[in-house]
Amino acid sequence: MEAIVALLIFSFGLAAIAGLQARAVRHFNDAQYRANAAELAYATVASMHASDPATLAAPFDAALNGAGWLALVDQARKLPGVTESANAPAIQLADGPTATSRQVTLTVFWQPPDDLAAHRYAISAVIGTN
Repeated sequence: MEAIVALLIFSFGLAAIAGLQARAVRHFNDAQYRANAAELAYATVASMHASDPATLAAPFDAALNGAGWLALVDQARKLPGVTESANAPAIQLADGPTATSRQVTLTVFWQPPDDLAAHRYAISAVIGTN
């Protein structure tokens, strides 16, 4: 009888360790997706800094299929759950604090496998000269 109780306790311990391992893998994957989204957002903003603020909307406008927008979407598709119709990145452009600058807000979305909710990483920056 003692052997059966010891085996039962041991099996519960193994099940707990397996659960912890699965949770650790999920957290690692979440961190990797977030790091990839952050890298993509910062690279896109860096590309915007190299552009003329006066004409910034054209290359990064989704409606115009600008080259910058297409490059962003192409890279975003490497994240899980991103397609042309679902979880596509969002770029908002507004007037900046000076006449020669633009305020940019870039949001990158992704949806990990076996997760019902989309995750996002957002960054804001001022592009232009003072």
